[in-house]
This record gives sequence, structure tokens and C-alpha cells, in this order.
Amino acid sequence: MTIPETYASEVLEDLAALYLSGEAAPGTRAFVEACAAADAGYAARLRHASKLELQAPPVAVHEDAQLVTLRRTREQIRLRTLFLAMGIAFTVLPLTFTFGPKGVDFVFWPGETGVITAFWSVALASWVASWVLHRDVKKRGL
Repeated sequence: MTIPETYASEVLEDLAALYLSGEAAPGTRAFVEACAAADAGYAARLRHASKLELQAPPVAVHEDAQLVTLRRTREQIRLRTLFLAMGIAFTVLPLTFTFGPKGVDFVFWPGETGVITAFWSVALASWVASWVLHRDVKKRGL
């Protein structure tokens, strides 16, 4: 297969990039070297390109994207703390007691079992939300 003359220079430039990066197959290396031996201008460009010390371009990140990510992470940490506090409060609240003439008297037990059930339901939801947010924050490495 022959390369049409209109594409030959583009193909050689692409192969030169592979050749200079060291990722070219042995056959490709031999072909590029043969083309350089046949064309002095191509050989000069290849020598010049091999002397350049190019670095990869920096990744373009807008400051706005970083700021949005920081704000979102802070919000998740704040929500995690809030749900953790709610989980602790609603878990312990039904267990509150007082000291009276009869000794220890639970505030909600045994008369307010509906309130205890509601408190512990909110506590369970808070613990689950806190765990989910904790897992998401840990994925970000914080």
C-alpha cells in the first residue's frame, strides 16, 4: 500500500512523534530512519525535535471549579456533623431520667412509648445519613 503524496508529510509527522517518544515499533523506527536518510529536510526537523525538552501542558482547572468543589465538600462535612449530633441526641433523649422521691424515674418510659419510637426513628435516620455523608467525604480523601 502506498501513501498518497497529500498525506505523506502528515503521516511522517505522526510517526515522528511516536519515534521521538520511544513508543514506536521496530518497523516504524526503521521506516522513520529510512525516510530521514532519504530526505535531508525531514532529517533536520527530526534532529531538531529530538533536542527539544517539552513538558506536558498543565491541566486547565478554573478557580471557580475548585471553589465549587471546596464549598460542596465543606457543606457535606457540616451536614455530616449535624446528622451525627442529631443521631446522638435522639438516641439518648428517650433514656433521660430524673431523681425523685421514688428514686430514678425515666421521663418517657413507660408512658410515652410513641414518643420513644418517634425519637429513635429520627435517630436511626440521622445515623444512616451521617454514615452516607461520612462515606462520601472519605471518597474525597478528607
